[in-house]
Amino acid sequence: MNIASKSTATPNRVEMLLEFIKSENKQYTKKELQELFSPQSDSVFKDNFSVLENLELITIENDIVKLNMDYKKITTYQVLKNSIFNDEFMYKDNFIYALAWLMIQDSSSIEQLEWSGQVNTLIRSDLNNSLGELDLTSNPPWQNFYYWCNYFGFANKSFIGKNIYIMPDPTEAISYELKFIFNDSKELKINDFLKRLSSKIPVLELGSARNKVLENIREGLHLSENQLSYATSLALLRLEERQVIKLEQKSDADSMTLKSLNNQIISHILYLGK
Repeated sequence: MNIASKSTATPNRVEMLLEFIKSENKQYTKKELQELFSPQSDSVFKDNFSVLENLELITIENDIVKLNMDYKKITTYQVLKNSIFNDEFMYKDNFIYALAWLMIQDSSSIEQLEWSGQVNTLIRSDLNNSLGELDLTSNPPWQNFYYWCNYFGFANKSFIGKNIYIMPDPTEAISYELKFIFNDSKELKINDFLKRLSSKIPVLELGSARNKVLENIREGLHLSENQLSYATSLALLRLEERQVIKLEQKSDADSMTLKSLNNQIISHILYLGK
C-alpha cells in the first residue's frame, strides 16, 4: 500500500475532503459526502475517502462519518503530516519508505527521475529488490507521489530543456520544523540538530525510515557517517541563503560534510528565527 498509488487521491483533494468534514457542524453519511464532494465520479470520492480511512482520521458510526478526534485545533496540513510521519503508519504504508528513498538521490541521478517516466526499475535496483517497487509501479502513482512530496515540502520540479524531472529538495519540510527543533535553543550541534530533525522527519538522516532504506541500498549509494546527503545539504544551504539559519564550523567539535560543490564542513547550526 502507498497513499500515492491511488492516483486520483491527490493531497489537495484529500485535504479538501478532510477540511470539509472538520469545518461542518452538520453530520453526513458517506453517501451524502460523495454527492457533495464528487457527484460525477464515484471512484474519485472512494479513493480520497479510503486515504482518510487508512490514515485513521475518520470512522463510520451508525452510518455517520465522524472524525476520530478533535482535529479542529490544528491545521489540516498538520493533521495529515502527523498521521503519515510516524512509525505506525510507516509499517503499513510504503509512502514513507519511498520518500526516504527519494531523499538519498542526488543530482547525478536526476535524469532517472523523469516526470513522465517510471522509477520502479530504479527503486528495485537501488534497494536490491528488498522492498519491491514501493507501489510506484507505473507513471500515474509516480506523479501522484510527487504531488504528496511537494505538498509536504520534499520535492520540486526541475526543467531541463523540454524535459521535466523530480528534484529531491526538503527545504520547505525542514523550514517548517525549525521553530520546534530550536524551541529551547538558538544554536545546536549538528548531531543534536539531526536527532531532533529525524524525530520530526524520519526520512532524513538518523530517521527510522532512512535507516531502514540504508540497510538495503546497493553499493555505491552509501555515504560516510560524517557526510550529509545531497538533498539535506541542498536544503541547509538554501535556508542559510534565506538567512533563516547560519551554518558554522567550530574547532574541536564533531562535524559533518555537506555534499555540495565545495564540500562545506559544519559543526553547529544557528537559528536566526527569520
